[in-house]
Amino acid sequence: MIPALNVTKAKRSLRRLTSLLATFAVASYFVSFEGGNSTLSKLELTSKKLPPIAPPDGPISHPLALWNAHGVTLKNYPQLWYSPMNLSPMVAGADPSEGTWTPIGTNAGPGYATFQTFVTPYSGGPKVSVAWINQDYAKVQMFAGTSQPGGSWPYEGSVPQSLWPKLIGAFEGGFIFNQSNGGWYADGRYGMPLVQGAASIVSYTNGTIDIGAWGSEVSMTSAVTGVRQNLIPLVDNGQVVAAANDNPLVTWGFSLGNILNTWRSGLGITSSGALIYVGGPGLSPANLGAILVWAGAVRGMQLDMNPYWVNYIQYTYGQSGLQGTDLLPNMNLGPSHYLNGFWRDFLAVLLR
Repeated sequence: MIPALNVTKAKRSLRRLTSLLATFAVASYFVSFEGGNSTLSKLELTSKKLPPIAPPDGPISHPLALWNAHGVTLKNYPQLWYSPMNLSPMVAGADPSEGTWTPIGTNAGPGYATFQTFVTPYSGGPKVSVAWINQDYAKVQMFAGTSQPGGSWPYEGSVPQSLWPKLIGAFEGGFIFNQSNGGWYADGRYGMPLVQGAASIVSYTNGTIDIGAWGSEVSMTSAVTGVRQNLIPLVDNGQVVAAANDNPLVTWGFSLGNILNTWRSGLGITSSGALIYVGGPGLSPANLGAILVWAGAVRGMQLDMNPYWVNYIQYTYGQSGLQGTDLLPNMNLGPSHYLNGFWRDFLAVLLR
C-alpha cells in the first residue's frame, strides 16, 4: 500500500530547502575571495543585509543568476548578477584572452554591473577596449556639457559628488552638434532640433536607454527623458550597415590627417538590453561596427573619433573615495575629466 502524500509536510520541506538555498546564495554574495579565502567572519555574514537591486522606478527584467549561467566563475569573485558570455577572438592567432570578460567598477554586493574585454579586430591591428553594461543593475545618465549643446540643464558639466558612490563609468557623447547631423533633448526641452533617421541614444523614465534610428526604431513618447543624436546608424538588425564603407571620411567624420583607421568609439545595444561600448585606435567605421556586432549588438552607432576624444573611464568607490582608470592606458583624458566640468556632453554609468 502506498501511503497518501502529506501535502502540508511536502510544502514545509520545500520551504525549508528554499530557505537553505537562499542562505547559501546570500553568503556567496558577500564573501570576498582572495586566494580562495573568505575575508568575512560568520558574524558579518549573518548581519550583512542584502542590498536592494530593483530600481526605484520599476522592477528589473532579469532575476539574479543564482547559478553560473553566464561567463563568470564564482571561485574568482562573487557574481550572482547576470554577466556576459565569453567570446572567441575575432582574429585567428590572437591573444586567447581576447573576448574573456573581467569585472570593472564597484562591486555592489551581488556582483558587478559592468565588464570589459579587449579585441584585435583585424590581423596586425591594435587592441581595442570593449565594455558591457547591464541595464538591469546600472543606469546611464546623459550629461550636457558646459557649452554643448548650450543652455542650462539639470545634469551638466560634471558628475556631482552626491553621485560618486554610484558612479562606475563615464564615456564621451557624440560629435559637437554643428557636425553631428543630430539634436539633443532633455528635461522636457530641446537643446538642438532632433533629426529624422539620425542614430539616437534615447533615455527613459525607468532609467534605461535604447539605441536606434529616430522616427522608425525609436521616437518621442511620454516616457522619453533624453535624446542624443549623432550621424546615422552604424549597426542595424545585427549587421554593419552598407554605408559604413560609403565615403567613410565624409559620412563618418573627418579624421586628423585624413586617416581612415583612427581612434573611434561606438555604443550598441544587445537583444537582451545590455549596452556595448567600443573604443580604441586603428578603427574604420566598418571595423567599429564589426566589433559591436561581435560583442552582441543588434543596433549601434558611432560616438566620437580622433585620439583626444575617445575615452571610457571605469570608477570604483570605497574607503579611499572615488578612483578612476581609463579602459586603455593610452586614452588621452584622465579620471578627473568627467568630475571637474567638461564643455562637451557625455554619459555616466551609475549603479541603480
